[in-house]
Amino acid sequence: MKRILVTASHHKMADGLKDTLNFVSGGVQETIALSAYLDNQPVEEAVDELMKGFAEEDEVIVLTDLTSGSVNQQFFRYRNRPHTHIVSGMNLPLAFQVAMEPHGEYITVERMREMVEEAKNEIKYVNDIADDGDDEDE
Repeated sequence: MKRILVTASHHKMADGLKDTLNFVSGGVQETIALSAYLDNQPVEEAVDELMKGFAEEDEVIVLTDLTSGSVNQQFFRYRNRPHTHIVSGMNLPLAFQVAMEPHGEYITVERMREMVEEAKNEIKYVNDIADDGDDEDE
């Protein structure tokens, strides 16, 4: 069993997230970026080609940019593939959590839901955070 993280987006967001994830995690997670609309390949073909390349026992975690977007809609067709989780609204905290999950066993649906909630909690309106008066850099 192998775990593969797929970041998928319109234009280059997926590539940027993959690059940043590799930087902060030390490249511990195999990650594939699918950046749609950079060439003339239809999104449906790109998604099908990617998904058909995985072994049946591979765990595939797909993070997409927009729930109602065309990229997510193409991955949606694979939601019943065994060992596959598809999450829209990708962000670095979620990708990092997936990368740091212990390998060797599949991520459960319950654990995936927990990681999504934790990632949502990382979104903050920083203006509302109290200032402790310490303006020094870390």
